[in-house]
Amino acid sequence: MGILKRVADMTKASLNEVLDKMEDPVVMLNQYVRDMEMEINEAERTVARQMTAEARLKQRREAAVQTAEACQAKAEQALAAGDEDQARRLLEQKLASDEQVAQFAELLAQQEGRAAELSLELESMREELARLRARRGELASRAEAARAKKQVAQVYAPHAIESGGAVRGFSRMEEKIMQLEAEVEVSGTYRASAASYVSASPSTVKQAQVEDALDALKRKTSSADAAPASDAASDEAGAARSKENDA
Repeated sequence: MGILKRVADMTKASLNEVLDKMEDPVVMLNQYVRDMEMEINEAERTVARQMTAEARLKQRREAAVQTAEACQAKAEQALAAGDEDQARRLLEQKLASDEQVAQFAELLAQQEGRAAELSLELESMREELARLRARRGELASRAEAARAKKQVAQVYAPHAIESGGAVRGFSRMEEKIMQLEAEVEVSGTYRASAASYVSASPSTVKQAQVEDALDALKRKTSSADAAPASDAASDEAGAARSKENDA
């Protein structure tokens, strides 16, 4: 469990370091600027495609106008030559070309409107990018100043030493050493008492018990012998006092 916890702590520390780097304000500001630049590049390509389509529509409209004018001129010539059928066919072609001119003009107006909107958006994006670049420099300076103040505060904080990981690690190791010392002391005491008990042979233990019993018996016998002697002495003293009274 201890090894797994240390591995988990190391993994967590690595992830926190990666997250701190990912959330670095300066790094993120630079990324936002790059994102805006990419959006502007894509918008520029879109505007370029719109302008290309607009130019093609203009070319096709001009071609339709020229066709209509040519048909009109040829119809007049055919009619002047007395060829009404040819003049009629040429006028039909002219009308078709006029319709194309009208269609191309409508499409061109729509295309020009979209191109104008995209151009305005592109210009707005460029202005926003300029503001972002200017603010990036300001915010980067503020972030650097805040980071420096934070480092100074961490160095001079009252609890900076007490809360250090190295101090906590030393305290934890000291507790483990004290625990090991206590275990060794308890184990040594137990082994000493067990050894003294085992070193005494059964015969020695039995002999000691016999000696204890003998001492107890001697004390009992001495007490029994002393009691009759005391009674006899008391009787003799009483008889002597009686004789003195009779005299």
